[in-house]
Amino acid sequence: MTGKTSRTGKKFQAYLGVAVVVLLLVITLLQGCGPKTVEQSGSGYPLTIVDDLGRQVTISKEPARIISLAPANTEILFALGLGDKVVGVTEFCDYPPEARNKPKIGGFSTPNAELIVAAQPDLVLAAGIHQEFIKQLEDANLTVVAVDPQNLTEVLKKIQLIGRITGAVQEANNLVGDMQRRINKIRAEVQDLPDEQKPTVFFELWPDPLTTGGAKSFLHSLIVTAGGKNIAGSVEKDWVTYNPEVLLAQNPEVIIFTHHGSSKQTVEQVKAREGWEQVAAIKNDRVYSVADQNLIVRPGPRVVDGLEIIAKFIHPEIFE
Repeated sequence: MTGKTSRTGKKFQAYLGVAVVVLLLVITLLQGCGPKTVEQSGSGYPLTIVDDLGRQVTISKEPARIISLAPANTEILFALGLGDKVVGVTEFCDYPPEARNKPKIGGFSTPNAELIVAAQPDLVLAAGIHQEFIKQLEDANLTVVAVDPQNLTEVLKKIQLIGRITGAVQEANNLVGDMQRRINKIRAEVQDLPDEQKPTVFFELWPDPLTTGGAKSFLHSLIVTAGGKNIAGSVEKDWVTYNPEVLLAQNPEVIIFTHHGSSKQTVEQVKAREGWEQVAAIKNDRVYSVADQNLIVRPGPRVVDGLEIIAKFIHPEIFE
C-alpha cells in the first residue's frame, strides 16, 4: 500500500506541475494580447496612446527624429532635453534660442507637408489647429500626435505624455514636479480668499477688435488659478470678441494686456482710451502689461512664469 500511495503521489505532483506551466503560459499570452497603452507600458515600445483629437496612435519605437508643428510643443521638447532630436520646427518657434537654428517646415497654421515628409521624422507633434492637415501626414505614413491642452492641469499631463512617447519619462516627471510645486504655491495663497476679495479681471489679447479669453480658453484657467474672476468667464467659448460697451458695464477691477503681433500699446494709452476713464481698473491705477505674450498664450513649460506674473498683478498684496 505504501508503494502504491507513493506512486500515486508522484503522478499527482507531475500533473500539478504541468498544470502550473500551462497556467503560466496562458497568463503570458493574455498579457501579450492587444496594443500597449501609455499606462500599461511606461516608456516601452510599441505603445499606443489617444491624442487630443481622439485619435489612437501607436509609436513603434523611441523617436530619433522629431518635428514640432507648434511653438509650445517645441518648448516642451527642448525643456525635456530632446533638442538634438528635433529636425524641424515652425517659423514661430523662437524659444529657446537654439530652436531658431532648426530647419523650418512652414508656419504654425501653414506647415509644408513636402518639407515634413522630406525630413523623414519618426514623430510629428501637432496641435488642435492641424486636424485637417494631419490627414495628409497620415497618408504619407507618418506618426502624428496632436497635443492641445486647454488648461493648466492639461499642460502638465501633456508634458508627461510627450515625455513618455519620446522616452524622456524622468525628465518630464522632474519638469512637471517643479511646475506643479509653483502652481500649488499660488493656489495655497488664494484658495481660501472670500469671493469679494477676488477682483474681476479683463485680459486683453488684442485691442481691435477687442478680444479676450472665454471660459474655454487657456487664459481663463490662468486668471482663476491666480485668484481672479474673468469677466468673460460666463461665455462658453475660447476666444471672445468683446463689445467695449459691455466691458464698461462690467467695470473690471483689473485690466491686463499683452503685446501681440504689431500691437505695441502702452499702459498710459490704455488708460487714455475715450470713455474708459470711469472703469475701476483705470481709476485705481490697476492696468498692467505683460511684455512677453508667449508666457500667456503658449501652453508649455514657461506658462508658470506667466501665471506668477498674473498672480502678482491680481494680488500684489500677497505676491509682492
